[in-house]
Amino acid sequence: MKRLALILVLLASRLNAATVTHEIITADSGNTPNTSGAFTPALNDLLVVCAVGSVTGAATATMVSSVGGFTFTQILNVPYAADVNMMYCFVSNALVSSATSQTVEFAPQGDIANGSVIAVEAVAGITRTGLNAILQNANQANQAASTTPAPSFASSALTGNPTIGFVANNSNPAGLTGPSGWTEAGDTGYTLPTTGAEIVFRNSGFTGTTITWGSTSATVFGSIILEIDTSSPPSCNHALTLLGAGCS
Repeated sequence: MKRLALILVLLASRLNAATVTHEIITADSGNTPNTSGAFTPALNDLLVVCAVGSVTGAATATMVSSVGGFTFTQILNVPYAADVNMMYCFVSNALVSSATSQTVEFAPQGDIANGSVIAVEAVAGITRTGLNAILQNANQANQAASTTPAPSFASSALTGNPTIGFVANNSNPAGLTGPSGWTEAGDTGYTLPTTGAEIVFRNSGFTGTTITWGSTSATVFGSIILEIDTSSPPSCNHALTLLGAGCS
């Protein structure tokens, strides 16, 4: 009986394993709004998009898919380079319902950016969407040159949860060595103004708080880390919903 229970637990863990796929990273030196290159996510993927905009102080930005009705919510914004440049991350409000070629458009609101890098990651094997898919996030703002990116979560990550990291600086490309155990998905940039960004991810196995990059940044930088929540959302109790309690 104990062996059967163990087998069932192992099978469940495999069925629930989440994986990250890097879709595309696009650098554009033109003024925003800017559009990513085309990519085709898989059915039921959750999309996570991180972007940097240079010479903007906009606290909010939009990320819009070329597929009608597919929307994103901004997770956070992080300034660097004395608040002159801004980083953002977004999460899709639904899972991909059609494996269709698409692009995403990035636009800071109220203050255009003079260039951008847009990185698109797809997460398979989860059921949560929107901000409910992000268990926790952390960042470093306005970090000095010649120091190492090392953002730290408030709580230890869960071993089965994917983690995504994003660093932007004033180099082209960003020119960083990713954290040991993470996959460097993209490292690119542009000039006028010189800006670079790197995106990394890890599917599982991280149980710490601080994610430390493998090198210093030659220029001022900011960093963002995200932990994806692979747990199943609680089921909705219809009776409680009718009483106004709702469900989350």
